[in-house]
Amino acid sequence: MKKLGLILLLIFVLGLVVFSTWQLYAGNLAASFSTLPFLLIAYLFIMRLKL
Repeated sequence: MKKLGLILLLIFVLGLVVFSTWQLYAGNLAASFSTLPFLLIAYLFIMRLKL
């Protein structure tokens, strides 16, 4: 994986985690868990590239 792609993916995942945590502390459970599909897609994307 190229360095730029890895940095962009890291920023994307960190942004999702920060948003999810912020919404969880705000009491918005639905918005907090709405980021899980995107995290799963990012995980599957990374695992596909490693194989």
